[in-house]
Amino acid sequence: MLAMVLFSGNFACARHGLENGLSVADLILIRYGVSGPLCLLVLLRIGFGDATPGRSLALTLLGGVPYFLLTAGALAFTSATHGSILNPGGTMVFAPLLAWLVLGDRPGAGVLAGVAILVAGLVMIGGEGLLGGAGGGRAWIGDLLLVWSGFNWALFGVLMRRWGLSGLRTACVMGACSVFWLPVHLLVFGLGGIPDAPGAAAIQAGYQGLVAGWLAIILYSRAVAALGPSRGALLPPLVPALGVFWAWLLLGERVSALQIAGMATVVAGMLVGALWRPGGDRRGVRPPPRAPR
Repeated sequence: MLAMVLFSGNFACARHGLENGLSVADLILIRYGVSGPLCLLVLLRIGFGDATPGRSLALTLLGGVPYFLLTAGALAFTSATHGSILNPGGTMVFAPLLAWLVLGDRPGAGVLAGVAILVAGLVMIGGEGLLGGAGGGRAWIGDLLLVWSGFNWALFGVLMRRWGLSGLRTACVMGACSVFWLPVHLLVFGLGGIPDAPGAAAIQAGYQGLVAGWLAIILYSRAVAALGPSRGALLPPLVPALGVFWAWLLLGERVSALQIAGMATVVAGMLVGALWRPGGDRRGVRPPPRAPR
């Protein structure tokens, strides 16, 4: 739960940086320039374990620099409100399906009902952008990127579970491998707008680098490793509610009635998937012993 609270401010923080002189490339450099070396130091101490080079590359592509490029790049087109809903909502939708396909962990009726409700809520939230509403006519681009990032994050959790990797090692492998991008980034983009916006850069370093890019990912990875991807995907209900709150409080973003209804629908879908335990959906629970005759 703590990881979700920490994640909830990620989108508002990134949007704040974009509105105060930083580019998407700058956000990437700051995030992994801070979190990458920290993860590398921990990884050198605990070792790679079963994280082979191929597995490390796959996890980094799904949850490292490319993942953050999708989320930060999406906020150049759409709002932090959309980001705080569509990204965790996408993870919630795809994780049970991927766990079924990859792990053979068939989702129960409660999870399927929750996913159906989630899809309806995601359409309500993204519908305004698709129709050229909030965020302008290109908001649909950001919405699609956010759903894509949710898919990547779901697959990241499923593969981590399939390969039996610990949460701490997975998070550190992903962050440490992202360090290799930094020299290429500096060669291609340089320092960008960071020298001209030191205050905004410091905020991003503290939150994106330390809180969201390091601590929250370690906590979430450990939770998925312990609970499994299907149950772990039920953790994000706090992200939409708190994320929209931060976007309204810190950025003054307008929240339409349709988006509020969509937010409530998404949270309802998450809660249904997490809490619904009908009698026919008790897989793995042994029936009580029969009374002796």
